[in-house]
Amino acid sequence: MGAEPARRVIRLSPDYGNVWSLWESSTPERPTNYSMQPSDYRLSEDLTDRLRRWHQEWDAQRLYEQSWDTPEQQERWNQEGLAIAHQLHSEVRHFADVSYRGELLA
Repeated sequence: MGAEPARRVIRLSPDYGNVWSLWESSTPERPTNYSMQPSDYRLSEDLTDRLRRWHQEWDAQRLYEQSWDTPEQQERWNQEGLAIAHQLHSEVRHFADVSYRGELLA
């Protein structure tokens, strides 16, 4: 028997140029595109919509030019990101872990 492959880790993190904020590094056992899409994980329509809106709000802030309009808006966005990370974890837990803000969800 061979060793079991390492669990996949999906990182939830916005970045310019990728509207889905989903990242996964390739492994020899499982090559990926690094920049992933909801369809790669067969995510629910609800989660896909939440991911889209979450990223659009982040992108609309143009954070490369300025900061959030208000600290409350940033905190609300961060909390929505955490809720999305938990929903993502729920949908992929049978094959992957989820990392949000550098922390693996349990």
